[in-house]
Amino acid sequence: MPATPPLGESATTWRQAFTSRWALLSLAALLYWIASHSLRPFVVLRLDTLGASAQEVGLVAAAYASLALLLAIPGGRAIDRLGSTRVLYGSLIAMVGIGAAYAFADTIPQLFALQMINGVVELGVWLSLQTLASHAGTGDVLARQLSMFSFAWGLGIAIGPTVGGLVYESIGFPGLAFTYSALAAGILIAMWFAPAGPAGMRARGGGLGRDARQTARQPAIRSVLLSSFVAMYIISIKNTFYPLSLEERGITETRIGVLLSIMGVASLGVRVLVPMLLRRFGPRFVLVVGTSVGVVGISLTPWMLHPVLLVAAAVFTGAGYGSNPPVAMQLLGEHSAESKRGLVMGLRAASTRLAQVLQPLVFGSLAAAAGTGLAFPISGVILAAMTLRTRRDLRALSSRPGAG
Repeated sequence: MPATPPLGESATTWRQAFTSRWALLSLAALLYWIASHSLRPFVVLRLDTLGASAQEVGLVAAAYASLALLLAIPGGRAIDRLGSTRVLYGSLIAMVGIGAAYAFADTIPQLFALQMINGVVELGVWLSLQTLASHAGTGDVLARQLSMFSFAWGLGIAIGPTVGGLVYESIGFPGLAFTYSALAAGILIAMWFAPAGPAGMRARGGGLGRDARQTARQPAIRSVLLSSFVAMYIISIKNTFYPLSLEERGITETRIGVLLSIMGVASLGVRVLVPMLLRRFGPRFVLVVGTSVGVVGISLTPWMLHPVLLVAAAVFTGAGYGSNPPVAMQLLGEHSAESKRGLVMGLRAASTRLAQVLQPLVFGSLAAAAGTGLAFPISGVILAAMTLRTRRDLRALSSRPGAG
């Protein structure tokens, strides 16, 4: 087991990480998620002012992810062929323009079209940022940069809706849309000073489908795809049936909000600890244990009758899904060819978006058949099976000659 470095040495390496130009990617991630999560929730309110029905609201909200799910893998290949920097700049310029278009959109069909286009544009930005972040170094240097990157990622998601609410209440939806454009422009400025990614290259091999299948079959990549699916599935439960199940038990909305906040804090907190955990235990151990902790936390929630136990389950759940992004990205960076780095990021994006699509359908069906309370442990069994498969893939990887 690797030795833990002295405190002074650790502080110096963190100072170097914060002052590196690679840290600008973390700033970009923070601005990106503030922009995305400040605008999207308030598109629904804009629809309400336009007199949209519940069905129309659902269709417009779903439009954001529908096309992006289909284009996640081709988008990753485009990054490999064109270069992450080129795709990033093009997507950011499109984000600036789309923000302005949202400001002037005054019909439901216009918002529907913008949601669909924006889902693809934001996908291009996020895949490019992740691909760039995977080139931020190796070993401990990469682990620290990815820890900062994923912390900024989680922080942006956490504060984005608050920023959006304040702006919307102050200057309305058009002002919020222009704020979105300004944040996208801020990312452009930050990335102008950040290190450039590798130039695009024409990857060897067959077509996109064949390359995607071959890549996804690799044990390290498959373990990341499975664990990322599990993490996003848990997050989707948190955002849908978790509050509903607590409300059915008579827990007040205020306490539900506190539990959700505890999950968010645990998710952010664990990302700070990830570099130390990786150095001490290695990415494979941290990925499997982190995923397992999240599964246990969400599965046992119906039986946590005491408030202290509910808090403990919330901490387990948040820490579990929060540990996934930095570890998953490090494994992808270490076990994928540079010429296919965008493709593997696209595969991970497709995995998480698939979880977002399937979770309401699967969990909703289980809740209808067995009740909401039993849907949690039944889902936990399914997610535990996927976690065991992740562990088996990583053990196979570590048993190979030369595996680190």
